[in-house]
Amino acid sequence: MKTKLTLITAAAAIALTGAFATATDAEARKGGSRYQQWEYDTPHMVRGFEGFSGGPLGRYCSYRREPDRRCWISRSGRESCKIVKWRLIQKCY
Repeated sequence: MKTKLTLITAAAAIALTGAFATATDAEARKGGSRYQQWEYDTPHMVRGFEGFSGGPLGRYCSYRREPDRRCWISRSGRESCKIVKWRLIQKCY
């Protein structure tokens, strides 16, 4: 379980690094003001990257975790919900 979490976290970090490395010279001179967002669906809750990244450009990245719930009404009229997967939304400004 811990190995899967490490692999998913590493994959997210590689994706972020690749996105920063693709900036052109013109974007670097402008200050790299691109807004980027990635979404990952995972079977369990994972963490994203929070903080400044991108070297001297100082881009800020944050993340949000959203549960995907499935709800149903029982025969007694009571609502029950279950989290079936998580969505990690990573944003960099």
